[in-house]
Amino acid sequence: MLCNICGSTEFADQGPREKVRCLSCGAMERTRMLWLKLQKMLSDGHLSSSSRVLHIAPDKGIVIRLSGVLEAENYHTADLFPELYTKFAPETRRIDLCDLDDWSSENYDLIIHSHVLEHTPCNIAYTLYHLHRMLRQSGRHIFIVPLMGGKYEECFQDIPPEERRRRLSQEDHVRRFGKADIHAHLGSVLNLPDPPDAEAIYGANTLRAANIPSAVWTGYNGCTVFDLARSDMKFI
Repeated sequence: MLCNICGSTEFADQGPREKVRCLSCGAMERTRMLWLKLQKMLSDGHLSSSSRVLHIAPDKGIVIRLSGVLEAENYHTADLFPELYTKFAPETRRIDLCDLDDWSSENYDLIIHSHVLEHTPCNIAYTLYHLHRMLRQSGRHIFIVPLMGGKYEECFQDIPPEERRRRLSQEDHVRRFGKADIHAHLGSVLNLPDPPDAEAIYGANTLRAANIPSAVWTGYNGCTVFDLARSDMKFI
């Protein structure tokens, strides 16, 4: 059992989830699932050194791996707080997912982000529309959100941290993505595919070797990798 991103065999607990955080590159089980997806895109020819990529809230391990594959001028990392990434992604530029009007249309072959949309304090349709607008016609939008049991909820009001944790699972979250009504929130603006079967795609041995728990191999969950085309935005 090792991290399929950096090769480490040392893992730590993350809250109630046992031995899921890589102690070397910090990758969670969702990050390792995302890297499996990106590796498959590379092997299938859907991602190449010349692909223009925007990686939002870039994960350390994936930055290191993609930097070894993509041409430097084509790989852009971005975050609302770029100063957080100076150690491993010093060229990270600032992006505000609630203020995307000035970002160029049809500029990227791939946009990637993981566990980001739960932090954006604006209409989620605005953010998703602009991210898809920024894709080239053949571009892909690859992302993960923390899907949980129950229904969707969001709150932009100033409420106590403990109340935000109770309602939205974390004190810096503004929304909760519920599995019970996924087609009424994400599915109302995006053409959502059926949840992928990671075992069928990658094989049980590969998933176990990468320390990805079997509980997240199927169904919608916090490790589900959504792979959408530009045209999967319903009103672009």
